[in-house]
Amino acid sequence: MALRVNSITAQFSSRLPLGPLGASWIGVRFKSTAPTKEKRAKELAAAQFPEHHGEKIWMFSHILDGMTVYSHRPVLKANKALRQISFTGKKLKPSKFRKDYWRPFAMIQFPEGFGEVGRSVYQRLAECKKLHELWWSNDKFYDKDGKPLTKHERGAKINDLKTSTIADVAAVLGGLGKGNKIWMPMSKNYRILANLDAADKKNLETGDDGIMKARVKVQVWWVDDKDRNYASSWPPNVTHYRFDEAAIEEMTSKNEENIKPEGEEVKEGQDQEGVEKKATDSEAAGEKPASQQETSQKKDT
Repeated sequence: MALRVNSITAQFSSRLPLGPLGASWIGVRFKSTAPTKEKRAKELAAAQFPEHHGEKIWMFSHILDGMTVYSHRPVLKANKALRQISFTGKKLKPSKFRKDYWRPFAMIQFPEGFGEVGRSVYQRLAECKKLHELWWSNDKFYDKDGKPLTKHERGAKINDLKTSTIADVAAVLGGLGKGNKIWMPMSKNYRILANLDAADKKNLETGDDGIMKARVKVQVWWVDDKDRNYASSWPPNVTHYRFDEAAIEEMTSKNEENIKPEGEEVKEGQDQEGVEKKATDSEAAGEKPASQQETSQKKDT
């Protein structure tokens, strides 16, 4: 049996100690794995979810075709949005993503610190959307008059998912789907209890492990609140709002609040009363204030 020697080993065979068969005892083929470990650590750090990720789910719809996509960010990314659209027919799936054709119509907001629940709901919504695209009832084959639809017409009808998406949101927020984390176990932590809809016993559920669970409180913000009527009913843990009714507060930095106009700045170690006292003392001594002295000098000139 012939012994194969690495080309690098053969090149430096004169410098390396050789064994009885002529092969080197030192393996130069394998180098240290330290750089690989550092690279892997950076990849794992980049894969971690950022803070508050999953607390908001934005829903977008196509203004012409009615297609819908989900996003955890208020601005859509082209690649991620196109991945959510299934192929339903020739020339029905857009080859390019145009942001001017997509508009947000609703946003689901979970309490702060409940991003894990939001990510679970996002997954269930994506599964429901895929189910609508790949499996449909017989009404997709015929129009209102009973005439059979062409492939293109049927694909366009399947893509129009806005009404089905709103119905899916109501069902998933109510607890639809195996492993849906909208149901959370009752805890003694007051912060968790404050965000659970546990006031009414009808909204409680006992799991397979015997632990009492309640739904997480959710807010749904609408561009047009009439869209919520596409769902037959909404669970009691959901509260509806409109975007135009939201209270917008101006963000002011602390530095801007602490800045005072010219002429009102006070040196450190002096209070306002000390400044006023000096002004009264100078007036009693017959001295004019600095502002009056400047005006008198201008008049003389």
